[in-house]
Amino acid sequence: MADTSKSFDELNKQQQLKAAVHYTTGRICQEVAADRNITFNRQVIAVITEAAWKKCEQFAFDLELFAKHAKRNTINSDDVKLLVRKSPKLLKHISELNDQLMAKKGETKKKGRKPKSTSLAVADVEEEDSRS
Repeated sequence: MADTSKSFDELNKQQQLKAAVHYTTGRICQEVAADRNITFNRQVIAVITEAAWKKCEQFAFDLELFAKHAKRNTINSDDVKLLVRKSPKLLKHISELNDQLMAKKGETKKKGRKPKSTSLAVADVEEEDSRS
């Protein structure tokens, strides 16, 4: 019984995440449509969403494998850099973000404070993209 409840909760969370990806994809398509004076069919948005979801699943799987290969249980920034190595612009962007986060972490250690977060958050990536 508990196993069924756990799998239901995982499925529900996955559906919520997929819905969030679909919503975000739709918003991005709306912005592109407004900028370029085109329209996106609902089926196209659904296909883009599914492709993005599948790619994210593959990224997660690859990141796990990279960490396991290095005999670690935690995925770190080196794994992410290895994942994006074939995309020079993205690799440069990720490296710069990582350098910024490490600099902040170093500053907070010098001050004696605990860092808030050193993870590569989606908001950080989106903020950097909006500056470019």
